[in-house]
Formats: sequence, structure tokens, C-alpha cells
Amino acid sequence: MKLSRKLITLSAATLMTVSPIVSLAASNVNTVQAASEISKTNGKNKVTVTKTMYFVDKNGKKTNKKAYKNGKYIVWLVTTINGKTYYGIQTDAKYWIPASATEGKVTIVSTSKNSSSSKKSSSKTTKKTTTKKESSKKTSTKSSSTSKSNKPVKLITTRASQVYDKNGKAVDTYMGSKKYATIGKGVKINGLGTKTIKGVKYYALQPNHYYIKAANVKER
Repeated sequence: MKLSRKLITLSAATLMTVSPIVSLAASNVNTVQAASEISKTNGKNKVTVTKTMYFVDKNGKKTNKKAYKNGKYIVWLVTTINGKTYYGIQTDAKYWIPASATEGKVTIVSTSKNSSSSKKSSSKTTKKTTTKKESSKKTSTKSSSTSKSNKPVKLITTRASQVYDKNGKAVDTYMGSKKYATIGKGVKINGLGTKTIKGVKYYALQPNHYYIKAANVKER
């Protein structure tokens, strides 16, 4: 009987030693899902919501907070989640709404990245997953002329430039106004991936919605 009790005690101690390791691995996986880059605005931009929907968190998961149609919010942060542009309505990055569900002009003043150390700590845990994602991206690139990137390309217009839709057709309004359908010379913008439409290269202002000709901009 004494021997049996010793074995039981040893097994319990062993399990307690293993448990924290499993929990750490899980937390590393969650770190990878967070937005990789967040840009700050000047805090003076207000947008109007075009449809009622729930806000999401920085991982793209739906929250219990609703954004109502025609509601107005100040945009403090901008990021890309799953290839789409999102606006953060609080400085603590708790609530986000897709830019495609809003109207209004937003000006970015600075950009901050997550620390490289956190990326390194999670890379070992997600090595297999990353490899699969990269291979699927390569496959989709061959079948489509669209290129997406989580990191915006800093651009500046070299001439007055018309804004186009995803089919290469000039739009009448952009950011909720007709005057923004043409972007003036010397305006700083972010290119969110590229797309070739009818043999012409464009930078995405808002992926799958608004584009500007690559010939009318240059990197800054």
C-alpha cells in the first residue's frame, strides 16, 4: 500500500508540471492571430456607419457591442485584419469596424508594429500552419491578378488621380463625397496591395472596393 501511494503522488506532481507548458503553447497561437500593424490617426476624423452590425476585436472576432446604422464615431486607429481594412473607435484597440461599412475621410499620422520578440516566440509553435498559409497564398496568386499585403505601402500622388472601383471604372464618390473621387497631387496615401485590371496596375485604397492607378503614385 505504501508503494501505491508514492506512485499516485508522483503521477499527480508530474501532471502539474506538464499543465503550464500546454497553456503556454495555447497562448502563443493566440498571439499570432492579433493584428500585425496598427496605424494612428489625428483623432479628428469622424465616420458614419452605413449598416447596423457588431464591432469585432483586434483578432476579427465579433464582440457584443453593436454599431448602429447612421451612428457617428471618431476613428483613432487603422489596421488590416484578414486582408480587410478596419477602423478602431477607441484608443485601447478594443472595438473595430470594417472601413467598407463606413463613410468619411480618415487621415493616418503614424504607424506602430508589434515587437519582433513576440513574433519570434510564436513562430516555432505555428511553423506548420504558416507553411500551409504560404502555400495557399502562392496558389491563389497564380489564379488571380490581385496581391494583398497586411503592411500598407506608403505612397504619394504625382498628379491629380481619379479613384476607380474593382472593375477599373471611375467612381462618382469616394469616402462619402464627390470631391474625393479625384485625389489631388502630392497627397499621401497608403496602398493596401495591388491589382491588375485590364492590363493596368492599380494600388488598392480599400481592397475589393477602391483603387488608384500605380502610374499616378510613387513610394515615399
